Amino acid sequence: MSENTDKTIHREFELERMILFSDAVFAIAITLLAIEIKFPEIPENFKDVDLGKLFKPTFKELFGFLISFLLIGISWSRHLKMFRYLKAYDDRVIMLNLLSLLFIVIFPFTASGLAHPKEGFVLPYLIYIGNLTLMFLSNFFLAYYIFKKNPSLSVPEHAVEKNYIYLQNKFVSIAFVSSFTIMLITAISTHFDYDNVLLSFFSLFVFMIIVRRKLNKIKPRKTVAFGN
Repeated sequence: MSENTDKTIHREFELERMILFSDAVFAIAITLLAIEIKFPEIPENFKDVDLGKLFKPTFKELFGFLISFLLIGISWSRHLKMFRYLKAYDDRVIMLNLLSLLFIVIFPFTASGLAHPKEGFVLPYLIYIGNLTLMFLSNFFLAYYIFKKNPSLSVPEHAVEKNYIYLQNKFVSIAFVSSFTIMLITAISTHFDYDNVLLSFFSLFVFMIIVRRKLNKIKPRKTVAFGN
């Protein structure tokens, strides 16, 4: 076996280790989300207990878990599709990947604020959306570096698919940055008024509808399987 072949195999093994490490971080973050769900303490005499009120905190925790699970799953899916076309790496890829994983790791913390909200206290929602914004923004920086800044790191084929992944991360990050900026400006200008800040949250849905329509126009008709 030649020296070049040995180096190639060793490089592929190192790249696989980085991918496996990333998958482990996603899995651990989702597991920690589930740990936050607590079954309510059932009193001995529960005949006159309001079950709706008793289970309300659990339902909030479950709702926060489902939303966060979906969002982490979306981020993992983007990460998978991005690294599908990666053939090599450098120190910048490692650092950008770790930055992206940082906002996955702290997801359970920010999600816990949604599970235990205080009436009229909007800061946990801002922190949660801020975490999402940084998560998708870091994904965009990673996609930009791999596919645009240093394209030699990716396979030379599948230009259309790679460009779609880049634009997908770009448009989604723009939508979240724009929405979070609107929420933050609204919060500051209204002295963190609960109703106004939550109302401004719907700007995210508007931006995401625009992004979805734009991406549907450029989406590749066929998904290329890994290794083809």
